[in-house]
Amino acid sequence: MSVLRSPMKTAAHLESVQEQPTVVIKVGTSSLLRTEAGTLHLSQICTLCETVSRLARAGGRVVLVSSGAVGAGMFRMGLTEKPREVAKKQALAAVGQVHLMRYYEDIFNTIGIKCAQVLLTLENLSNRKQYVRARNTFNALFDMGVVPVVNENDCVAVEELRFGDNDTLSAQVAALCEAQWLFLLTDVDGLYTSNPNTDPTARRIEVVENINELDVDVGGAGSSVGTGGMVTKLTAARIACAAGCKTIVCLSSNLEKDVEACVLRGEPVGTAFLPAKIAAKGKKKWLLAVPIQGEIGVDRSGASAVLRGMPLLTSHVTRCEGSFRVQECVCIVNEDGQEIARGLCNYNSAVLADTAKDYGLAAPMGTIMEDGWVDDEDGPPECMHANNICITHVETLKKSFSVNDFVGAGYDSNESRGASPGPGTSPRQSHEDHEDNE
Repeated sequence: MSVLRSPMKTAAHLESVQEQPTVVIKVGTSSLLRTEAGTLHLSQICTLCETVSRLARAGGRVVLVSSGAVGAGMFRMGLTEKPREVAKKQALAAVGQVHLMRYYEDIFNTIGIKCAQVLLTLENLSNRKQYVRARNTFNALFDMGVVPVVNENDCVAVEELRFGDNDTLSAQVAALCEAQWLFLLTDVDGLYTSNPNTDPTARRIEVVENINELDVDVGGAGSSVGTGGMVTKLTAARIACAAGCKTIVCLSSNLEKDVEACVLRGEPVGTAFLPAKIAAKGKKKWLLAVPIQGEIGVDRSGASAVLRGMPLLTSHVTRCEGSFRVQECVCIVNEDGQEIARGLCNYNSAVLADTAKDYGLAAPMGTIMEDGWVDDEDGPPECMHANNICITHVETLKKSFSVNDFVGAGYDSNESRGASPGPGTSPRQSHEDHEDNE
């Protein structure tokens, strides 16, 4: 009998929620390698596998997102510095990935767990059909009781379509798998108000209710063999929270205690980022995986319309940055410079920029798609259709919140899963949208 209880079990939506909660654990390069010794950190890898095993045996569906391929390849080839050439880094990833997977396979096999290697690129997930196929593959692995071990496919990823770090990849996987938990393991025990290594007054933030209102000083890049940092973890948390996934940043060296304490016993650990009140679903959730090609600034009325689930009209666009084509993904920012949503734009950047110059006037009407806009004879043309907008401005589930309430039946509202479309959205979906919602 499962002892793992899902924090989603409220009466209003008990039937629509999976009985087996899905947990995504991301471990970084610095946690898997002994840099000073030039070897894998085998005791840490064993602890990680044992933690995954206990969660799986308790009834959870667990995904392990593992970095370390390039670093392991460096050690395997006797290198002390990461090469600058892309081809050499990709070659080292190929060497290191098989080295890492050999240990994962051996350790998981010893404790009676089957694992599978899943290599993804941003190009895979930004393609709707490949996105759905990937989701179906994960579900099939879960049904077979197999633990997916995920990494970016560095060997074939191009610079323009790379996750860049596995924090972002883990958030995309959490959204893809409709996970309830995302653990980002790092070398600090959470998010601090400033760098605790240089600022003695820095304090750990236990709960982030609204990631858009964070005012903290976070560092830059990661370790000499990794690519992540706290900045990338905040980006990952924004994606995961928008998809309805609780995100925890905690200490990798204490992963066995922290992860199990949080999931199995409901104890607060690290820094918890609360999920969106209404999680993105279907096509809108897929938009979280599509590369952003530009940025659109909107006025207060436009921001309000977007957050109410209505289309964005060109008359509310105040500025346009970047170079993008029709139906490419751009982010929408409010007057305070905060990202509130992202979506597929009906205009190319050149035409939209001209429209923004005439801010306050009626936007010009378009004629054909090739000219950069979509024709609309009933008023100011839509910059984005409501069905093509995913809200990323996280309105959390509680305004007043206690750390002790973080886990349990009390804080996921019935809007978190299976929410009805907002006003201004169309109930009609394509076959592909329906497939993605199954």
